[in-house]
Amino acid sequence: MNALVRLRLHVFAFVVALLTGIACDVSLPSTVPTSVDGAVKGAACPEWGSGKVIGASFTGDPALNAQIAAFVQASMDIQRAADQAYAKVTNACVKMGKDLGVPDEQLRGTSADTASAPCNAVAAKIDSILKANAAVQVTYQPPRCQMDANFKANCEAECGLEVDPGKVVANCEPAKLSGYCQGTCTGQCEGTCTGECQGECSAKDAQGRCVGECKGTCKGSCDSTCHAKCEGTWKAPRCEVEVEQSKVKADCSANCEASAKVRASCQPPKLNVNSSANTEAMTKLVATLKANLPALLQAQLRLSKQLAGDIKVVIDTGNSLQGQLSAAGGKAIACVSAAATALAQASVKINVSVKASASVSGKAGASASGGA
Repeated sequence: MNALVRLRLHVFAFVVALLTGIACDVSLPSTVPTSVDGAVKGAACPEWGSGKVIGASFTGDPALNAQIAAFVQASMDIQRAADQAYAKVTNACVKMGKDLGVPDEQLRGTSADTASAPCNAVAAKIDSILKANAAVQVTYQPPRCQMDANFKANCEAECGLEVDPGKVVANCEPAKLSGYCQGTCTGQCEGTCTGECQGECSAKDAQGRCVGECKGTCKGSCDSTCHAKCEGTWKAPRCEVEVEQSKVKADCSANCEASAKVRASCQPPKLNVNSSANTEAMTKLVATLKANLPALLQAQLRLSKQLAGDIKVVIDTGNSLQGQLSAAGGKAIACVSAAATALAQASVKINVSVKASASVSGKAGASASGGA
C-alpha cells in the first residue's frame, strides 16, 4: 500500500477521537474542511460524489468489492449529512441572533468556521436575557426518523446477503430474526419506540406513550431495527445465523444499515416553550426559540446520539479495510482514500455542529419531555 493511502487511512484515529469528543472537551482544528481534495476525485475514483456507488466495480474480488462499495456509500452519506447539519446550525443561529438584536459583527463566522461564532453569541444573549427576566421552560420530544429500508435491502443484496423477505422469515428462528417492521414491532427496538415500552423509556408523550429509546420490549412502531416479531410486513429482514457466516458480509451489511439510517426521513423535534414573563425581550426569545431551536436540536441529537453508533461502524470498516487493499488495485485504493478523508472532514463538522447547537440549547435549558 502506498504512503498516500497509509496517510489517508490514519485519519480514522483522528475521526474516532473527534466522535468520542462529542460528549467531552476536544480541541478542534483551526479550520473546518469543506470537501474531499481533488487528488482522489474524478478519474481516480469516478464514483465518488456521483451517487452511483452500490453495484459499481472497484476491484476483482466480489466480496471485497461489495464491502468497499458499502463503505464508500456510507462515507458519502455521512459527509452529506454533516454538511447539511452544519449549514442548518449556522443558519438557525444567525436567524436567532438577528431576532434577539445581536450585533451583526458577532454573527459573522470565519471562512474556517461559520457556526461557532453566531451560536456562541446567541448563547451569551440568551444568558443575559434570562438573568434579567424570569426563567424560560423548554421541553422537547426527540426527532423521530424512519430509515430508508428500500435502500438497505438493495444495498444488502450487493453484499451477497439473502434478501428474499419470505424466505428469510420462514427459515429463521424468531429470536434470531431482525429487520425493519412495517407495522407493529413486538420485541427489542434499536431506535425510537412509539407505543408501549415494557422497560425504561427515554421519552414519553402527553398520553404516557413511549416516543424514545426503549430499554426493554417495545410494542408499537420502531423507526430502526426490530428484533423477533413483526405484526405487519418485514422489510429487509435479516437472520443472525446467516450474517454470522461471513464477517465480510456482516461488515458490508452494517455499512448498508448505517447509510439507510443516515438517509432516514425525520420529523423535527416537537418543542414546547413557556415563560411567565411578558417583557419584550422574553417575547422575542420565546418566538425565536420556537422557530429555530428545533433545527439545532435535530442536529445535536441526530449527530451525537442517534447516528453516533452508525458512524463508528463505518469508521471501523475503514480500519478493517486498511489491511485488505494491497492487491485491490488503484481505483479501490483511491476510493477508500477519498472516503477516509471525507469521514475526517465530516467528523470535524459534526463536532462543531453539536457543540454549537448544545451551547444554545443548554443556555435555554432545553430538556427531553418525559425525562432522558
